[in-house]
Amino acid sequence: MADETAPPHDPVDDWLGAHVKLLRPGSRRSLLLYALGAAVGLGLAGFSLFTAKGTAVRTFPPEDVALVNGRPILRADFVTQTEVEAGVPFAQTTRAQRLRVLRAMLDEELLVQRGLEVDLAASDPDVRAALVSGVNLQVDADVLAQQPTQQQLLAYYNAHIEKYSSDGVMRIRDLVMPIGDLGPDQAMARAGEARAALAASVAAPEAVMARYQLRDSGLIDREDNFDFAVRAKLGQPIYEAVKDLKPGEVSQPVRHEDGVHLVIVTRRIPAVKLDFARAQDNVWTDYKREARDRVERANLNYLKSRADVVLAPEFRREALK
Repeated sequence: MADETAPPHDPVDDWLGAHVKLLRPGSRRSLLLYALGAAVGLGLAGFSLFTAKGTAVRTFPPEDVALVNGRPILRADFVTQTEVEAGVPFAQTTRAQRLRVLRAMLDEELLVQRGLEVDLAASDPDVRAALVSGVNLQVDADVLAQQPTQQQLLAYYNAHIEKYSSDGVMRIRDLVMPIGDLGPDQAMARAGEARAALAASVAAPEAVMARYQLRDSGLIDREDNFDFAVRAKLGQPIYEAVKDLKPGEVSQPVRHEDGVHLVIVTRRIPAVKLDFARAQDNVWTDYKREARDRVERANLNYLKSRADVVLAPEFRREALK
């Protein structure tokens, strides 16, 4: 017998009850819906990330031929290298030639990156020297690209005109008198006597050499020598004593570590100053070298101003000047 006090049955309550059950936290259906939504969201996010403009998945940089650990090998460098090795324009090279060059460039990039990774410059002097040269070449790029005007070169020539002359030539005989037991002043006086005697008998100096114990120094041969060779072999003081002499003349005595030197000149072609037209190539080279020296010094001064350099106490005052 039905309970007369129970509320009447309502179909709406049945529908609400069924759907509320789906929304309960413990429902398997709820977890399934949440998981499905998360998967869809992650998929959309990944698609957007890997297909964004500039990503490796969607595009490859047109200016590059390869990327090695993110570092590019430029297509322009690849084309140039291929043309150099093949000896023909790039369009005429074969695929095998291109692949050979590309593989070599990949190997080189890997080795360079490994060298940087292990800090090879810290232990290999050749690598350090190459880095120094490379940095200086970058600094010098503007100087190398600029061409000085004729007016600039002429001004430089006039300011350094003493540097530009033809090489002089001399044929000499370098004689040395040992000091022995003589004092410096007595040795120089005796060498002065020997000089006067040599000047009177330049053509046949052997008798004078025997009397004053003079001998060939052995520092220079008796054939023609350029002025710079005489300076290098005999030293600046002896060169200064002989450079303005004429054939048949004898130099003033010059003290040297092995004795007192007297130089007989038998042949002389003096240096001749070069006019600007003849010296222009040398002027251009010197002008460029000085310009490079200036920018390299300026770059080093800039680097020093930014660097934190700590020196041993005995070098702290002078080393970075």
